[in-house]
Amino acid sequence: MRNKALCAVGMMLALCASAKAQSMRAKVDMTAPAPRLANGKPDFSGVWARPGVQDMTRTVRNANGTSNVGEPNPLPFTPWGQAQWDNYNPTKNGDYAGSCMPFGWIRSFTPHPMQIVQNNEYITFLFEQSTMFQTVNTEGLPHRPGLPPSWFGDSRGHWEGDTLIIEAVNFNGFAKLGTIGHPMSNQAKLTMSFKRPDMGHIEFKWVLDDPRTYTRPISNERVFVLTPNIEVIEYACMEGTITSLLEGGITPWTGSKDSDTNLVYDKEHEWSAYDSTRSQTLTGVIRESGYSNPLPTLKLAVAGKTLTIVLAPQTRMEFRDLTEEMLQPGATITLVGYPSKARADEYRAESITVARRTTDLR
Repeated sequence: MRNKALCAVGMMLALCASAKAQSMRAKVDMTAPAPRLANGKPDFSGVWARPGVQDMTRTVRNANGTSNVGEPNPLPFTPWGQAQWDNYNPTKNGDYAGSCMPFGWIRSFTPHPMQIVQNNEYITFLFEQSTMFQTVNTEGLPHRPGLPPSWFGDSRGHWEGDTLIIEAVNFNGFAKLGTIGHPMSNQAKLTMSFKRPDMGHIEFKWVLDDPRTYTRPISNERVFVLTPNIEVIEYACMEGTITSLLEGGITPWTGSKDSDTNLVYDKEHEWSAYDSTRSQTLTGVIRESGYSNPLPTLKLAVAGKTLTIVLAPQTRMEFRDLTEEMLQPGATITLVGYPSKARADEYRAESITVARRTTDLR
């Protein structure tokens, strides 16, 4: 068992007798049948390109064949989940990834190379990002009681036909689902499925069941593409960021700043305070901009009236490239929004279009 575990983490690759190991010297037929292990199950070994999904609500199809089918907005947040989403502010509170902490499962599937090493009993994911790895037993073993909560959780794998299922539980609740900051809690169960329909592709799907954060399970479906000419190399995260952390260029993450209450929107400005049955499209000219206010707002002149428009948190707008410069007084915008139930001439914006570019604010 010791040799198998060492093999699985890539420390004794000579012992890993993968049925059809891929040589960098060999020409690969991407449509050839998927290789198989000695036990007949698909062998996912190889270096894989993945789509860069920093915002899991986005659907992308890239030129290299990688893709993601996102979970569409608006996400089904619980009140607690909405508070975590709105409160996320890496500029003020830091982000754990910027302090070189473990990324957790979903955020680890970044554009940086990832290698999979596999045998009959284990599969290991070698992430170039921060030189992280995860080793998972695939024999259908139960979760391990008594382990402390962690970034990647307690992961166990089993096979359903030719599909590998990995289930992870016992998270610490600190990890995000992407760079933009979609939350998950310590009550989450993450189920990941992997299929290899041919030599050159992996079909990957993840489903998050997290009743504290979302009112129903959410998911993404992605395609990974084999890159046999790429090798995973060293990634010294702290070496590249320690000066910025010490000098304040990056705000250090020193632990969770999660709050059970929404620190951006009070009860009068949360989504439930607006009439979701009366979606309206408004076009007007910005008179005042409170883009960076604690409660981000605009004053918008529309058909002889001045309306108050409540925006998304500044961090979210900046991430989605809706900058303060784009929302200066004098700019003409079109928005989709919902009227306040309590205050005339106030709307909560769901999206904004500036110069033919639409940005989702939820």
